[in-house]
Amino acid sequence: MKNENVGRIIMAADRYGLDLKNAIKEHLKEQGYDIYDVNPEEPMLFQDAACAVSRGIQSKEFDRGFAFCGTGMGVSIICNKHRGVYAALCESVYQARRAKQVNNTNVLCMGGFIIGHELGRVMADAWLEQNHMEGLDPEMAAIVAREYDELVEFDSKEH
Repeated sequence: MKNENVGRIIMAADRYGLDLKNAIKEHLKEQGYDIYDVNPEEPMLFQDAACAVSRGIQSKEFDRGFAFCGTGMGVSIICNKHRGVYAALCESVYQARRAKQVNNTNVLCMGGFIIGHELGRVMADAWLEQNHMEGLDPEMAAIVAREYDELVEFDSKEH
């Protein structure tokens, strides 16, 4: 079910994540999401895929992004080097849901060697359908809000 709070989505993949990206893209398009695919047919280097997704998020042209490589680790590392990008490498539906609920991630990273197409579609749905802090009890919501504010403050400083 499409989350109306989610606007445009950007995605990119290297050659090892291309099939998974395409399966998820088609699934999300069927649900009515506005998808921009950086590399619809030709794979790119994992670092270029991660940078393209991250720049799209940084520009605020896109609300959420997906980055894919063989394990998801490479794109996750590169995405998280970009200020304002909070990427999560996930391998389960639970992780994907919690990545948005608790950590307010804006990029979901997955590995084509690890995640099958059906699991990837379900993970994408769980992540996109979840809103930050939705469903948390008040005590946990207060903790999460404070921690997220601290993360954003840390991200805004030069290191």
